[in-house]
Order: sequence, then structure tokens, then C-alpha cells
Amino acid sequence: MINTNLRKKKFMKKILQFMYYLRYLILIFIISVTVLFITPKLFKHVNKIDKLNYILKNQHGLTLKNYSDIQYKVFPQPNLEIKGANIFIGNEEFNLKIKRLKIYTNIIGLYFSDKILLKKIKFTANFFENDLSGFYLPEKNNNYLYFEVKNIGVVSKFFLDNKKIPPKFSGKIEFKVLGNNFLINFDYDQKLLFKNSVYKNKNIHANFDGEINFNPFFQFIIFADLKKLNIEKFKFKKIYHLISEELSNRKLNGEIKINNLTNKIKGKNNQINIIFENGNISSKILNFSLANLDIEMNLYLKRYPTYNNLDYKLLIKSDNINEFYKIINLKKDKKNSKVDLIVEGNINLSAQKYYFNKIEINKKKLNKEKLITLKNYFDRNSLNHLNKEIDKKNMYLILKELLETI
Repeated sequence: MINTNLRKKKFMKKILQFMYYLRYLILIFIISVTVLFITPKLFKHVNKIDKLNYILKNQHGLTLKNYSDIQYKVFPQPNLEIKGANIFIGNEEFNLKIKRLKIYTNIIGLYFSDKILLKKIKFTANFFENDLSGFYLPEKNNNYLYFEVKNIGVVSKFFLDNKKIPPKFSGKIEFKVLGNNFLINFDYDQKLLFKNSVYKNKNIHANFDGEINFNPFFQFIIFADLKKLNIEKFKFKKIYHLISEELSNRKLNGEIKINNLTNKIKGKNNQINIIFENGNISSKILNFSLANLDIEMNLYLKRYPTYNNLDYKLLIKSDNINEFYKIINLKKDKKNSKVDLIVEGNINLSAQKYYFNKIEINKKKLNKEKLITLKNYFDRNSLNHLNKEIDKKNMYLILKELLETI
């Protein structure tokens, strides 16, 4: 034990003696490195923006303009810090106001602009009044872009094929926002193509493909396969507001086709087909099952200068309606177990007024008095229904009140 400690002491003594003999070389090395990193602070780096922009434009499709300040920072790692710049993709300004941009390069590039090698970019920015932060890493095969917007729960990862220079893009996006997850494989050259892509949250799982055209005007088509839908927790009220207010106001043009693979309706193409035409929205086919009911809807939302109008045709079929009556606590229909119900009408969405043009049960039409009674009931109670979340329980309640009124 004593011999071991003696050997350790002798070894440490030799190390210290060796370092003592090299003290001047170590000091010279430390001074050299310090001078190497600090000297660029004496330079004016304005002229490096042109070279950086040349690299960014030719290798990454980006340019920086209208910056307010550029400084060299030593800590925590040597970098060029740029404040207040605007980012351009090609010749188009991107709606992203840079607060602070840190560009990390090789050391020799800080001395000689023609030797700059871009290693990493960190940034903080303002995007539509939201604080955004992230970084960009040029890599061998795929450039990596990461950013997050904490106040709205957005986290995004881009894996960009560096063989394509913006404004052409291709690669993969992993995108998360408020519990919603996207995985999008995309390719952009004049139009945006995406395939083998996934949207998923705790209530929905769908795969989708499609394309978006930007010239001569914005137009899209999306094909989706719905694999999971938890209808009891699905936010129909938010979807209703999104379609009737947000999307119709934007005068979109395009089409969404959704194959509902979560359940099959015998003899039916279980598909949702929604068409957008300059603010008007229609659904040619919307088939789904609820309890033992087969439901089909055709909808057409038309925007007028002072109000929105929804024309609809609703078909409900059941081979045994008494099973549904049992669920909603209605008496059995001893005469007819099969039901074939057709409801046609329109709704003034702005005024919440309901109009029934035709109601037919097993090919027997309701008279005008019944239609008026039904209209008056829905005019009085529509706001009560719309103020509730339109979940499975409330859909049963609405159908029950409809059947009782009929």
C-alpha cells in the first residue's frame, strides 16, 4: 500500500516537472489560441455579408437583407451575430422578422471571406406576432432545420435534400402542434407534392397524399385514408366553425377525398368528398354509420354578400330502427322496423333559420303543417344545440328530438 502511494507521487512529480519544462510552450499556445479567436473582433464584418449571402443563396436558396447590425462574438463559441434581418427565398420575402441570427463558420473564414465554410445557424425571430427559435445544420445528405413556437405548442423538424436548392425543395417534415402530429414527405418544384404522409392525434389517424398548385392561382387536391376516428371525442363544433366561417371566408379552390376505413357500410362507398369553389363548399357524398343507422349527406354551402346558406339532403336508413329507439329511449315501432328517411332543406347559417323542403319516411311525405312545426322547433332550439359540443351523445339527442317532432 505504501509502495503504491509512493509510485503515484513519483508519477505526479514527473508530470508536473514535464509541464514545468513546457510552461513556455503551453503559454505560447494559450496566447496564440486567444489571439486567434479574439482578433476577428477588430475586423469590420460588413463585407462578409456578401460572401455569406453568396453561400446561402447558391447552396441553400436563402439571402439576408436589411440587417441592422453585425458583430463578432467569441463566447460561448465564435460566431457572427446579425440583428434585424429579413429572409428572402429566391426573390420572395418570407414573412419572418429575424431578431437575432448567429452564424457559425470555420475559424479561417472569419479572416478570409473566400474561405468561409458554413457550419450552423441559430436564430430567434417573430412570425405573425409569435416568438420562434431554432437552428439550421448543413449536413452531407440532408440539411436539418429545427424550430419551435412555444406559446402555441409548435415543434417542427425539416430534413431537406441538399441536392435541391430553394425555391425547389424536397424532403421530410415532422411537425407537432397541440397534440397533433404530422409526418409529410414532400417535393416542391412549381407545385407542392406530398405522399405517404401521416396525420395523427389521440382521436384521429389518417394517411394522405396530394398536391398544391400556387400558380396561376392557389388550388389543391388531397386524398386521405381515415384509419381511426374516435367519434365520441371528435370536435364537430370546431370543424363546423372551421368550414362555415374560416375556410369559406378564404375563397379556397380544391378538393378533399377521404376514404373512411374505420367502418364499412354494406354496398356503399364509405367516402367523404368535399369540394371548395371560391368560398362555396359542397359535399357530394358523405357516408357514415351511427349505431345501426346508415347515414348519407349531400351538402352545399353558398356564400352570399350578407349571409351563408347551407342546402342539404339527408338520407337515413335502418333495417331495424327499434335498436336505435332503444338506445335513445323511444318506444318501439311495432308497425315498421325498417326506416328509409329523406330530409331536404336549407339553413340560413347567419340567422340560424331552418327550412324543410321535403321530409319523406318510407316514401310517405310529411304534410306542410308538420314541416312548419319542425321548422319552428329548430328555430327555437338551434342555438341550444350549437352551443353544445356535437359529440356522439348530443347527436343522439338531436336525432331523438327530430324523430319525436316528426
